[in-house]
Parts: sequence; structure tokens; C-alpha cells
Amino acid sequence: MNKKILLIAFTISGTTALIYEIVWSRPLQLIFGSTIYAVSTILTTFFVGFALGSYLFRNIADNVKKPLALFGLIQLGIGLYGLMILGLFKALTPIYLALESSGFQSAQSVLLFLVLIIPATLFGATWPVINRAYVKIERRGEDFGRLYSFNSFGSFLGPILAGLVLIPWWGITNTSLFAASINIILGLLTLIYSKKSEKNGGEKSGEWRF
Repeated sequence: MNKKILLIAFTISGTTALIYEIVWSRPLQLIFGSTIYAVSTILTTFFVGFALGSYLFRNIADNVKKPLALFGLIQLGIGLYGLMILGLFKALTPIYLALESSGFQSAQSVLLFLVLIIPATLFGATWPVINRAYVKIERRGEDFGRLYSFNSFGSFLGPILAGLVLIPWWGITNTSLFAASINIILGLLTLIYSKKSEKNGGEKSGEWRF
């Protein structure tokens, strides 16, 4: 696969990650209140998930024979979860109130963590997987730096698009659905290209030709 396309895919992944972080924080703050504890838990969960996903997939990424296909599956997982998560948010209110009334003071943090840790972990998993597909050992410094810069640029675009463009135009629900659709489309396109590359001999002994 053309390395420029991989960079674009990883940029889009970084963009959707930060769109979700902005979009999901709004309904969660309506449920739990705009407290420093709620916001801190959201941010903490995302970063814990990023680290956890990278750690859990480090060996999988090293041994997988089709890293691009795995990247596509991860994007599909993120997108499908993104379609369901607003429904999960609606179910949180009665659960949260019941736990709070029973004296479980940490209910807020626990519920936020459980709901957000799955997509955050999947985003973290994209890092070792895309590294496996993109980085060449002899150019690892250059390739790592380029990957990081493009993903960071996507992360920069995410909050701007969410806060200044998408939410004012479409609202919370449609913006979340839009981001989920982007991940699903990206995942499907990646899987299709992976299949074509395999048929054309693009994968050989677990390595990709660029």
C-alpha cells in the first residue's frame, strides 16, 4: 500500500479520536454534571486506554501477517462502538442514580471508565499496528517521526472540527454518528485494499510492499 495513504488513514484516525473526546464529553457532563471530576475522569480514561491498547497489541502487531487488515478491523470496532455509545449514555442515568443513592460515591468515575475504556483502548491499539505496516527498520526514526506528526495533526484537527464546525452545524448526535461512519468507512476501505493486496502478492512472509 502506498505509504502516503497509510499516513492519511492514521491522520483520519487521530481526528476521529479527538472528535469523540469532545462530543462524548458533552452528554456525559449533562449526566454527571460539569465537575472537574467528570472531566478529569474522561481525559484519564482516554489516556489510560491509549496506553493500554498500545501495550496489549504490542506483540500482536509484531507477529501479525496482515497489519493493514488488523488496522481495518480496529477501525470497524471503533465505528460500531461509536454508533452504540450514545444509547449507552442514556442508560447510564438510572444506573448512576441508583448507585449514588446506595452510597457508592465512586459511581461516576467507575461508569465513565467502563463505558469509555473500550474505544480508547482500540485507538491505542492502532499505534503498534500502523507501526508494523508502515515503519521500515532501516528508516525507523524517520518513519516513527512522520507517523507521530501526522497523527498529532489529525488530533489537532479533531477538536477544531468538532467544536467549531460539526457540533454547531449538526449537533451532538449527528456529529458522533458522522465520526462513527468515518471509522467504519475507513475500516471497510482498508480491509478491501488489504484483500486486493493479498491477491496481488502484496503481502509476503508477513511484510508489506510499498
